[in-house]
Amino acid sequence: MSTINFANREINFKIVYYGPGMSGKTTNLKWVFNQVPGDRKGEMISLATEDERTLFFDFLPVDLGEVKGFKTRFHLYTVPGQVFYNASRKLILRGADGVIFVADSASNRLRSNAESMRNLRENLTESDLKMDDIPLVMQANKRDLPDALPLEMIQAVLDPKQEYAWFEAVATSGKGVFETLRAISKQVLTKIGTAAT
Repeated sequence: MSTINFANREINFKIVYYGPGMSGKTTNLKWVFNQVPGDRKGEMISLATEDERTLFFDFLPVDLGEVKGFKTRFHLYTVPGQVFYNASRKLILRGADGVIFVADSASNRLRSNAESMRNLRENLTESDLKMDDIPLVMQANKRDLPDALPLEMIQAVLDPKQEYAWFEAVATSGKGVFETLRAISKQVLTKIGTAAT
């Protein structure tokens, strides 16, 4: 949930990257971090295990300028991909203003994507939220893989009603990374603006 600091005239938003292990959530954040000018970002904190998977979260505040006289700041997090870290996933998801679901396009990862989407729904429900309650953008990552599934097949499993905006990405090269972040940022700002009126 966004926090407003009236004394500093600042609004803070929380965006969570969700998805199965090794789908590219951390790679998205690293790309953003490396491209954003130094004066518009904070320190990136990454807690990873020996095999480079995110254990707790990545945190990257990105300053997006001012909105109606308030400085806006987006805090970007990733959840650990492994299901056995579900307590951490729940904690990181709590208070999120928006979610980017990062799906792995590899042909052998469709089930992992579906399990992670189901887990997202369950964790939102435990927080008394529904998928419709929170801005959500879908990213099909690793589109450069030779065995990448057709986008339509991934969408049929994860978004059969075609409710969400989809972006194809190759996070290692930055393709689709900022497009996805811009889309969720716009949805979050629109929702906050609508709620404020």
